[in-house]
Amino acid sequence: MYDGIACYQTEDLPIMALKMFSLSVVLAVVHTAAQTAQADNAPAPPLPEVAVTAPRPPTPQELAGEAVRNFIASHAVPSVAIHQLTRWRMGICPISLGLSSAFNEFVVARIDAVANAVGAPHQSAAQCKHNVLILFTNDPQGQLDAVMKKGSALLGYHYSQQTKKLATFNRPIQGWYVTSTRNFKGVEAMDEPLQLPITNSRYWNRVPPGEPGSRLTNLRRSLIIQALVLVDTNKVRGLTIGSISDYLTMLILSQSESPDTCSQLPSILDLMASNCGDREKPTQVTAGDLAFLRALYLADLEQPLELEQSSIQNNMMRQFDRR
Repeated sequence: MYDGIACYQTEDLPIMALKMFSLSVVLAVVHTAAQTAQADNAPAPPLPEVAVTAPRPPTPQELAGEAVRNFIASHAVPSVAIHQLTRWRMGICPISLGLSSAFNEFVVARIDAVANAVGAPHQSAAQCKHNVLILFTNDPQGQLDAVMKKGSALLGYHYSQQTKKLATFNRPIQGWYVTSTRNFKGVEAMDEPLQLPITNSRYWNRVPPGEPGSRLTNLRRSLIIQALVLVDTNKVRGLTIGSISDYLTMLILSQSESPDTCSQLPSILDLMASNCGDREKPTQVTAGDLAFLRALYLADLEQPLELEQSSIQNNMMRQFDRR
């Protein structure tokens, strides 16, 4: 990382510069030392196992109708720039702050374990360059405001009139993603709106061109390149570190929504849903979560959105049939 410029080596082209907002800037403005010191002085309960164990398979009722399609729609939000599903290409390297060192290390280890289990790229600890920041804080809005003073790039693709809404913390756990678009020639650019100096002030996407002439693919992919996740410690009290870590894992490995209602096919994202009736909420990643992530990281994401979603759905159903 050089002066906020990240360089990626492409396969067929020389090194290109990709402008992005460095997480090192965020690390410089967050204030977690007091919380961390306090947490370090408190006795920590035993940590759960990091290994990913096979959860129970879904029931026929949980898979009925449009359950899987709706599950995919809430777990994989398409990018604004090219309206395709998004995943990591570069290895993820999370850092967790605001808890005791043991809890912070567990959160990172759990994310790495699930990433390894589903085939998502992740960096080794020895060569890790942080591209995911997880911040536990009792003042999430204050921390977010401090970050925004350095710029709003970590909110992801948005226009200036959307900044205030996007920079409002309104959930127990909330994430923001920086994405890029990469084409068939290896040209990659961060997704950001560009206002052209023309009279009608229209906005255009500064994205690499695709290959026209096919309805099945335009040979472009949408990628997650950085993520910021804030956790309101006031609102997750009483939850285990294992459950919180699994919830964070789903938010980080895919550009997911945090639903207000429980999905028909259970998900760890139901943990924070406010409208689930009497249904018991999952406390760890579910069979649906793991099947979805495996399918996401195997799918051809150079296709139109409908074909990407259909491919993931078919893969998930094949996984369920084998159980």
